[in-house]
Amino acid sequence: MAIFPPGLVWLASFPKSGNTWLRVLFANLRAGAVGGAHINRLEDDDGDYPGSKDWLVERTQVDPDLLGLAEIERLRARVHDAQAPTATTLQPVKIHDALFGVSGAPIAGTVARAILYAVRDPRDVAVSAMHHFGLTADAAVALLDGEHGPFGGGRMLPYRLGDWSSHVRDWTGYRAVPVVTLRYEDLRAEPEHRFAAVLAALGVAADAAEIATAVARSSLAALQRQEEEAGFSEARLGQARFFRSGRVGEWREVLSPAQVAAIEARHGAVMRRFGYLPAEEDPSP
Repeated sequence: MAIFPPGLVWLASFPKSGNTWLRVLFANLRAGAVGGAHINRLEDDDGDYPGSKDWLVERTQVDPDLLGLAEIERLRARVHDAQAPTATTLQPVKIHDALFGVSGAPIAGTVARAILYAVRDPRDVAVSAMHHFGLTADAAVALLDGEHGPFGGGRMLPYRLGDWSSHVRDWTGYRAVPVVTLRYEDLRAEPEHRFAAVLAALGVAADAAEIATAVARSSLAALQRQEEEAGFSEARLGQARFFRSGRVGEWREVLSPAQVAAIEARHGAVMRRFGYLPAEEDPSP
């Protein structure tokens, strides 16, 4: 049985970068031999998602509808910092927020065990966002550029997302908490090897058979089968399928040359840093 150290771990990413897959992997590893985790039961035992208004109200007795975005950000950070030391086992917490919100304070706080940041080629992020959010390709490109207001709404807390490059730079460059960075493409290519490396970095003890079982139970086919049978609580209204494709390089078949050029022009520096574009040639002789 895998042994999990105590502490909160932020599972941070720009939307549509593999965050849900990571949550499923952790849930299946924790489930061990009991049959695997279900996609509709990935959160705490109380069922609340840490980005929901119910989660904040239960822990603070404060109605977030009476607060501004900066006040909500500061309150969330305080709650997480207060709860992190009480976690008796590893507690992965999904987060899509920009690290630095409108308040200027880091939403991640300072006492989490670690940050696991998932990064994905922004061209594929755009394609996935088109299907998930029901966007045109041009609107998905604009999403990467931060051309939107606060996310959230309804029973979800509002949050600032920002642009893709700043999101990646800020989270991977944070120094108050140890950061483990994982490329979505590497996890797709070598799921057992890459997940094992993540677990080792986080101090989780698991043998190869346990990791292989968790990966098999978290395959796209397995997740699609669960979604077909029971739906997925995090799918958007009218969304045909949440667990759709997960393909690497799908952007080549979907985006126009102009849209690809726009993404690369705006985000090229960070894309090169993570291997999504060739390194610039040294102009010196």
